[in-house]
Amino acid sequence: MKLLWLSFIILILIYFISYLLGLPWIEFFELKTMDLLYSMRGRVKLEPSVVVVGIDERTLSEFEGEGDFWPWSRKKYAKAILHLFKSGARAVLMDVSFTNPSEEDPRGDKALASVLVMFKRVVIGTYLINSKKTFELYNERVKEELRENTGYLRYVYKMKEFQELRMLSPLKIYKIRPPIKIFSSVAPSASFEIGGTDVDGTVRTLPLFIKEEWAVENKLTSGFLPHMDVLGYAIYLGQDPMRASLVVDFKRRVVEIKEGLKTYHYVPFDSMGLFHIYYYGKGEEVFKTVSFYDVYTGKFDPKDFKGKIVVIGYTATAKGLYDLRITPFSNNEPGVYIHATAIENIIRGDSLKRLPLYHKFLLLLITLGASLVLLKFEKIEINFLTFAVIPMLLGIGYYSFLNKTYLDIFYPMFSTGLMGVIGVGNKLYRAAQERRKFREFLYRYLDESVAEQIVKSGKTQLENKRKEVVVLFSDIKGFTKMSEKMDPAEIVSMLNTYLDRMSRVIKEHGGMIDKFVGDAIMAIFGVPFQRDDDIERSLKCALEMRRELHRMNEEHGTNVDSGIGLHFGEVVVGNIGASFRWDYTCIGDTVNTASRIESLTRKIDAEVLVSEAIYERVKDKFEFEYAGEFSVKGKELPVRVYKLLGERV
Repeated sequence: MKLLWLSFIILILIYFISYLLGLPWIEFFELKTMDLLYSMRGRVKLEPSVVVVGIDERTLSEFEGEGDFWPWSRKKYAKAILHLFKSGARAVLMDVSFTNPSEEDPRGDKALASVLVMFKRVVIGTYLINSKKTFELYNERVKEELRENTGYLRYVYKMKEFQELRMLSPLKIYKIRPPIKIFSSVAPSASFEIGGTDVDGTVRTLPLFIKEEWAVENKLTSGFLPHMDVLGYAIYLGQDPMRASLVVDFKRRVVEIKEGLKTYHYVPFDSMGLFHIYYYGKGEEVFKTVSFYDVYTGKFDPKDFKGKIVVIGYTATAKGLYDLRITPFSNNEPGVYIHATAIENIIRGDSLKRLPLYHKFLLLLITLGASLVLLKFEKIEINFLTFAVIPMLLGIGYYSFLNKTYLDIFYPMFSTGLMGVIGVGNKLYRAAQERRKFREFLYRYLDESVAEQIVKSGKTQLENKRKEVVVLFSDIKGFTKMSEKMDPAEIVSMLNTYLDRMSRVIKEHGGMIDKFVGDAIMAIFGVPFQRDDDIERSLKCALEMRRELHRMNEEHGTNVDSGIGLHFGEVVVGNIGASFRWDYTCIGDTVNTASRIESLTRKIDAEVLVSEAIYERVKDKFEFEYAGEFSVKGKELPVRVYKLLGERV
């Protein structure tokens, strides 16, 4: 759990530090998760109130064939706009700039101006001059014209709760570069700026207003100017653009647009004055698109434009007129479709909301807390449920997304997954370590067939329980005196040879080597599995150990003698030891008695002694000789012991 708590704290700190330092990696993946939800949802089927008139390659080609190369005579715009309003269009937005008078056809400018005067429901897009330094680089004559061209300032926002502005960071520019005066004096103009992109280069927001520093500097207005799409929506509602009630409420963070006497429409923005676009799909698949050439020639169905807002702009096929952006649905989305989407959002009251930081933090705490709870259980199956939190989060996030609220689910999913990997991985690693140690223990101390049987059973540890077993003790007689006459290397070599040969005999007879204590061996018969012939095998093992000892002495020219004592009785078997080191062993009076019986082999000069408990159970299968009754330490009554002579023939 310490590792999990440490991971919990580190993940929380990473989240906060990333936001405090403005590190973009979390936001990058959050936005990509948002795009995933868009992909899961697909295109929204709707009847849009916005129609796009596309300046496409076909239009450029047709006009070129007529001898009118780009930029065209503005008579063409005049004629197209005339056709649109005659078809019942409620507003026209020009995602095209007219910042310079036409040198080829000055009369075209007058033609367009006359149409603008006639309908007064056209909004012309404007460029932005971002810095004063850039403005100062302009030609003096151009600068003077721009200073005098202030018609766009008539559409400045009214403001509420102005004191709350200090909490916002709206888009600031030095100067608007409006259309030429012949247009800006008769028609509303506003920024068609889509604004900056997110950290992944994708357009997901649009500025509802900008602050022009030049107007403030010259004490002309507050400098807060509406976006072209907002002004177009006001016209769509029937507002006179000259008298349109456009209000920015800095406290509630909404733009108020009045319709009629009592109805208000509210468009939300964030702390940077940005409107969060809710995409319906790829622009050309969502919005009706009519070629500019067809509108110009009148070859279109008037019903397509009746009661609609029309946005005129470049399409993806208009070679040389690049206005392409990245959106969640396209890497080459014409800007005109982004405007269309934003306007459709405003009309429908749609926008993609994102929760404030404290809500994001709460979601992260809840998911990481749930992970900690699930990983606290001992059962690995419950631990694996941690990973189920990820699709659950995705499902909740998707449901919320369908309701136009994006929950920042990437980092909670990432953190939960990482916590799961750490928790489950650590538990699996520890289990693997235990299994490895267990297997090493089994194959080292048990007969291979018994060890293999346990391994195949899938057990990772042996049971703790009371069992009746045979305990065997073997010890070299006179080892202390013998070792005094040998150098250390000889002692170790002789002892290793002895213990190895005795251990092999024990394993061959199905005994479990419990431990080595110096020259002594303790073995158990009846663990981990009890068999009907545990006693018989233990006695056969003792006899074979004696024979193996004789062979060793003959081969190495040694004179080693040992005593073996065996007792049958109840013991407690289990994993006994410290948390960092344990042994599978047995404890109880039976163990102590077997040890005492082995020590009697020196007193009565016997090779193998057994208790009466063993004698009574196998006296018809083995030859015994009664050795007598002896008082041993830890027993009130004397113990009867028998010499094991051999098997009955």
